[in-house]
Amino acid sequence: MNSIGTDRANSPNSSGSISSSKRKHLSISCAGQADEDVVATTHTPAQNDIVLLNNLGVDCFEHGILTDATKCFQNAMEIFSSRPGGTIPPNLPLMSSQVSCVSLDSLSRSSPDQVVSTSAHDQDAIMDDAESEAPVAERHLLSTAPTSQSSSSSPGSEYDEGMNCYNRPLRIENFKSDDYQSIVPTLLFNIGQLHSLEEDDTTAERYFLQALDVLQKRSGSSHRDESMELDEPVRPLNDLSTDAIPILHNLARMYYRSQNYDLAMDMYLRALDIAQQEEQPSSSLANTLNCIGVIFFHMGGNNEKNAIKALNMFNASLDIRKKLIEDSKDPTHFSYKVLRQELATTMNNKGRIHYMLGDHDAAMVIYIDALKLRREILPYPHLDVAASAYNLGQTYHQLGNLTKAMELYEEFHSIVTRFFVGKKHRNLAIILKCMAQVHHDQSQYEEAARLYFESLETTKAALGDFHPEVASLLNKIGNMYYENSDFDSAIRVYEEGLVVERAVLTHDYPNIVVTLTNIAQSQKHKGNYYAALDRYSEAHALQKTILGDKDPKVAVSLSNVAQVSCRLGRFTQAFDAYQKVLQIRRDAFGDDHVEVAATLNSIGLVLFKQGFHEFAIQSFRESLRVRKLCLGSHHRDVAVVLYNIATTHLEQGDEELATEYYAETLRVERTALGNDHRDLAVTLQHIGQIHRQRGELDVSLGYFKEALRIEKLNLGDSSPAVARLLNKMGNIYLAKADVTNMMRCFTEATRIYELCGEAANGDLEISGYNFYCLSITNPECAAAA
Repeated sequence: MNSIGTDRANSPNSSGSISSSKRKHLSISCAGQADEDVVATTHTPAQNDIVLLNNLGVDCFEHGILTDATKCFQNAMEIFSSRPGGTIPPNLPLMSSQVSCVSLDSLSRSSPDQVVSTSAHDQDAIMDDAESEAPVAERHLLSTAPTSQSSSSSPGSEYDEGMNCYNRPLRIENFKSDDYQSIVPTLLFNIGQLHSLEEDDTTAERYFLQALDVLQKRSGSSHRDESMELDEPVRPLNDLSTDAIPILHNLARMYYRSQNYDLAMDMYLRALDIAQQEEQPSSSLANTLNCIGVIFFHMGGNNEKNAIKALNMFNASLDIRKKLIEDSKDPTHFSYKVLRQELATTMNNKGRIHYMLGDHDAAMVIYIDALKLRREILPYPHLDVAASAYNLGQTYHQLGNLTKAMELYEEFHSIVTRFFVGKKHRNLAIILKCMAQVHHDQSQYEEAARLYFESLETTKAALGDFHPEVASLLNKIGNMYYENSDFDSAIRVYEEGLVVERAVLTHDYPNIVVTLTNIAQSQKHKGNYYAALDRYSEAHALQKTILGDKDPKVAVSLSNVAQVSCRLGRFTQAFDAYQKVLQIRRDAFGDDHVEVAATLNSIGLVLFKQGFHEFAIQSFRESLRVRKLCLGSHHRDVAVVLYNIATTHLEQGDEELATEYYAETLRVERTALGNDHRDLAVTLQHIGQIHRQRGELDVSLGYFKEALRIEKLNLGDSSPAVARLLNKMGNIYLAKADVTNMMRCFTEATRIYELCGEAANGDLEISGYNFYCLSITNPECAAAA
């Protein structure tokens, strides 16, 4: 496409770039005139001036000399307005000197924005409910959906998504001397392009809308009221020619850049109506379908409905692009390369939808093809290659292939550092964070910490100390400390992140709930239950403000409050909170749901600690019924409830029922967890203790010995847990008057206690009924008189 409103030459370059064979060679004077080496035309001098000034302005634009491009377009408009019937648009302000010479490399890039749109909600959480200490699952490392709270750059700052397909000014070719009005849309469009490049979208919008008005009037389809303000959106009718498509695309791109997705979609749909009128599918149609898919993605790509719409658009665009490439007669022509670049762009966009929906296998396949294609057609290093490498790296990361992920992250880092030498750039910060995450996932905490803090320094330099991405990084660093059991450092970093979040996010933003919960969790692990309760309560109150009283997520935060209240001995408060949790979950999920079962188990624990054993057993049994129904009879959570029922019967003095339930617990644990899990060690000790109390010492020792084997296997020979077991076994040998084994156990337990120091949290305890017999057979053990 060469101009708007003229007879266009058949150009294969649908993106608006001009073939070098058609360029007129002009040199620029200070006055904005041209010393010509120009093919003679039949135009009048005034006509020649307008055409030459416009095309000279295009040359200036393509060489990055934007001030001279501005002068050329403005002079052309002034010449036009001096003719009878000519109307001059609003005066064009001169471009600022800061942009008089810039690089336009990024204008031709087409790649997904996955790299540059990390939002405030990309934050990992360590959150537990009343039944679990495990952190919640990781979210996507980088979210591509922008949020209103984020002050990050608009989508496509360095990496476009195929939205810049009409972002260059147009030449005037094949101009008819008797049709001056046909020049006007092209001039207005070109001036709008300059303002759009400077991100003066308000002025650019006025020029684009005026260009569209002229086309509408020329086609007889204008329905704009003369009193309509220029900043109101145009509503073109379907009988506009394809000349309107680049104008509609640029208007849509501006609305997209400001995250006004509804208005952007309206413009793209109108462009689609026009493009579909062409006899054969064209690049214009493929470009428009791709852009509509991108808008659906940003309107909620991880929503299944929007995701399906986006995939349909991308698939339709891909089909057209592949057909155009197949029909291309000259693979060496520049347009062939453009078509393949556009194909790679749409492939990347499609892969991103699969990624966001969690279909990482499908995303991997298409990202591999897109990266291969970009490596073939683009010079190295190139930012679009970097973007594809990053996206594929993210996918491998999610699939657990950390080696491949790190290789691609390092490729991205290598390329980007060449483009932003010496700069503290946001994308450098992002990739450093991703590389840190790989080391974090491998428990390589020292290297992870180094990269996290380098990323934090870069992020602060690029975005300032108070930015959502700073808070996100602080959360990840806090998570690392938490997982390494360095709770003091975790609390310090989480608190720093909380200050940032409260400074840059709205007071009811969900990330604040996550951070408050993480702080509470860390305080709980330190045993600071009052501090934990304060933060849990604060998180719960905020979550109720955000979600209301009946949301299941509110039940989780209330369950945390109940759990800590129980540990503080506030059983009434804990019981009341758990009852509310139970009601919320039953209303949300029904009676037979695993969350309901978990709450019933927690209520049983509170009743047990209050001494209401019969009521506790009733609650445990209902929990057991639901868990068996939902999870089957051989699940670890079923074993937990069986264990609680056994312990309650034991507390009531019913050793027979307790032994029966402990035996069933052990059977389920062996099936669900294998023979070497630490849960078995706890159950074995309880069974062993019952046999010891019955005087069945040999049977008791058998259970304790198996428990000792499991603890040594999991914790090593010098763990405090091993020492405590040896201590108990020593007392059984004492009861058997087996001095040799008694001393062996006590000696080894003492050695471990001394080795572990305060960490052992225990001293040797000697108890038994056979001291008299021992003193007779071993006088040296007799008490001193």
